Amino acid sequence: MKQLSLTFLFTWWIALLHAQPLLTPVGKNTGSGSYSRHFQQVISAWYNPAGLSCLSSFTAGIYTENRFMLKDASLYAAMVAVPVHAGAFGGSITRLGNTSWHQQRLSGAYGMRLGRRAGVGLQFNYEATSVQGFGTTGNISFDGGMLWHISEQWHGGVHVYKPAETPVVYSGGVGFEASRDFLLTGEVICTGAFTSVKASAYYRIIRQLALEIGIASGQAYNNAAVILFLRSLRIDIAAGFHPQLGITPSTSLIWQLSPAAME
Repeated sequence: MKQLSLTFLFTWWIALLHAQPLLTPVGKNTGSGSYSRHFQQVISAWYNPAGLSCLSSFTAGIYTENRFMLKDASLYAAMVAVPVHAGAFGGSITRLGNTSWHQQRLSGAYGMRLGRRAGVGLQFNYEATSVQGFGTTGNISFDGGMLWHISEQWHGGVHVYKPAETPVVYSGGVGFEASRDFLLTGEVICTGAFTSVKASAYYRIIRQLALEIGIASGQAYNNAAVILFLRSLRIDIAAGFHPQLGITPSTSLIWQLSPAAME
C-alpha cells in the first residue's frame, strides 16, 4: 500500500511540474550562481557543468531536501570538483525516495575554459529507478552547457539536459554581478510545451552572512535562503514554497580548499 501511495504521489507531482525531472531540486534555486563568474560554486556547477570552467580550487558539497515535508520523498546529493589546467572534473550522486522506491543518478562531468570569455561543460549520467519487489531499471542520460562572460558584470549561458524518461529540458539565462556581494539572475526553462521563468537575487550583507530569494512562474520554484560563511565552509539553509503541496526545507554545505574562493 505504501508503495502504491508513493506511485500516485510522484505521478501527481510530475503532472504538477509539467514533466520536470524528479531529481530536479525544489527546496532551493541550485542554479542561482550559474550565470556568473565570481559566484560559481560546486552546486551551481552541478546544475550546469559549464560552471566547472570557473572553479580553480578543490571543492565538495552536499545537498538535502525534505520534499513537501514528506520523509519518503527526501532528496540527497553529494558532489565534488577537482580543478585541472584548463578547467575541472566533477562527479556527483543524487538519490530521491526511500527503501521501497527510489531514483538515483551517478554523474561524471568536465568543464573547461575557452579563453577568458567563455566556458563549456559536458556531463554523462547513469539514472536508475528501483521498486522493491520489481527490480531496477537504468538508462544513460547527458547534459551540457555553455557560459559567456560578456563583461566583468554581465554573464549569459545555456544548458540542455536530456533525462532518461522525460522530455529534453532547455534553459538559458543572464546574470548581473553588480558587485562581489550582489548578483541578479534571470532564467527561462523550457520542457516540452511548458515554459517557466525564474529570477533570483543574492546579497552578501556582511562577510559571514548572505540572503537569497527566488521567484518563478512555476509555483514549485519560489524559494528563499539564509547563507552562512565560516572560513572555507558555506552553509545554505533554504526552503521552497508551493501553494498546494507546502514547504520543502533544504540544507546544503559547500567546502572549498581555498578560503579566498568563498569571498
